[in-house]
Amino acid sequence: MSIYKFRVLIEGEDTVFRDVEIQSDQNFETFHQIILKAFEFDNSQMASFYLSDDDWNKGQEIALFDMSIPENEGEKVLEMEKTPINSITNKVGEHLLYTYDFLNMWNFFIELIEVDIKETGDSYPKVVHSEGKAPIQSSRNELITDEDIANDLLKADCLDDDEMENDFNDDIFEGFDDFEDYQ
Repeated sequence: MSIYKFRVLIEGEDTVFRDVEIQSDQNFETFHQIILKAFEFDNSQMASFYLSDDDWNKGQEIALFDMSIPENEGEKVLEMEKTPINSITNKVGEHLLYTYDFLNMWNFFIELIEVDIKETGDSYPKVVHSEGKAPIQSSRNELITDEDIANDLLKADCLDDDEMENDFNDDIFEGFDDFEDYQ
């Protein structure tokens, strides 16, 4: 049986990655699940894989669910559950992108780093190497609170009096008392 070893690197965290081994005939949904487990993320958000070139440009999408719009029937949407990994990638050095949680945009760069033949007996998929501490899943969705908004408004209201005077300093018109002089 062919086993693929992928390196999964989280965007923005150069020293945080996981090496994952998975059977070549397992599907992308299984791959999705092991990535979440490897980075200690829950399974509460949408996700997609994308074919990618050497410059990490997004190509064909492999979605968790088919959410295509009927008007775009010509665009084929691949579903993770129905797509075996070896139908998309099978050469060392090939790239995939993985996006989890489309609001907070957790992006992962994935490279196939090894293809090996293993005897049966081991259970796949599995994480075979971890480097660095994974970020906390909720660290990107810090909501702006009412207190944050109030603090920003207070800062704006507390401009230095000199700044306010400079903004409205005009030699022609200094106040409504002078209005009669310019009629």
